[in-house]
Amino acid sequence: MIAKKAEDMDRLIDELLLFSRLDLRRVPFHWEAMDLTAFLRDCAEELRLDPRMKGVAIGLSALRGPIYVKADREKLRRVIMNIVDNSLKYMDKAERNLWVELSEGEREATVCIRDNGPGIEEKALEQIFDRFYRAEPSRNTETGGSGLGLAIVKQIIEEHGGRVWAESRRGEGTSIYFSLPKIEQGE
Repeated sequence: MIAKKAEDMDRLIDELLLFSRLDLRRVPFHWEAMDLTAFLRDCAEELRLDPRMKGVAIGLSALRGPIYVKADREKLRRVIMNIVDNSLKYMDKAERNLWVELSEGEREATVCIRDNGPGIEEKALEQIFDRFYRAEPSRNTETGGSGLGLAIVKQIIEEHGGRVWAESRRGEGTSIYFSLPKIEQGE
């Protein structure tokens, strides 16, 4: 029990430090042109091998061709893992599903990470990206959350010039979306 509490405190301190550094714009970003389609395929494969994902069906719906964005690979992986971690904490069905979808618009690429968890009330959706916000009072540190994961997601995506939002239906699940500006392959 002491080891678990120490791990929780360590994780909370790390998240607080990252959040404050992002807030002060003191986190260096290592920009590169990257194929978002290939990146998501790699992330989905990594998730399938993650022991925490045991019993979770992972689906990937990505476009066949490359979609290029200017991004920090490590920070984008953090975004995906924070969203997935949040989904895992609250999945309440016997059959647990997670889908990663990529769609392409004229100027941006949009990633959707959808789960089949309990969903979030509509009035709470606007606040889930606020620091320390929890949609339900029962969502406390017992579930391992600090209330910073989605706030960190928002800051990282906005630093990429993108936007983030959520849609949810009670009893059916939640979809977290983020979009990133597209670039040409040679940029």
